[in-house]
Amino acid sequence: MSDRFSVKPLDRRRIDQAWPLVQTGRAADDREAWRQYAGLLLGTAEGGIRTVEGDHGYIHGIYAYQVLPSPRHGKVFQVDMFLALDLIEPEAAIDVLLNDMDVVARDLGCNAVHLHLPQREGIGTSVSVALARALEHGHYREDLRLCRPLG
Repeated sequence: MSDRFSVKPLDRRRIDQAWPLVQTGRAADDREAWRQYAGLLLGTAEGGIRTVEGDHGYIHGIYAYQVLPSPRHGKVFQVDMFLALDLIEPEAAIDVLLNDMDVVARDLGCNAVHLHLPQREGIGTSVSVALARALEHGHYREDLRLCRPLG
């Protein structure tokens, strides 16, 4: 694991600094939608956003989470946005985030981590690396999630 990365909670002052990564990963449709989503998660006790940063302060990865009830696992640590982009050590940035998820999930009393990886067009390579690292980290495919927009 790389020691050039550290994981920190995203604070409200840095929401816009995370936008380029969120936009690259196509995790939000526009900047305002991102701001609203981040504001909602940062305002809850059972959710949040964490970033992996290099020693220079740039954000190389991000994940958003909520603690939710599950009939199968009790409390789960639901990660709905997981993005990591680093040209030098992409696997290291992903590994740091995956390890951090386990620590935070345990601290919050969760029994499992549910990780949602984006499947939109144009981000396949980074998702392939993230999927491979997550499987190696011990994650497995449990269910299939579908989406039907209602708007």
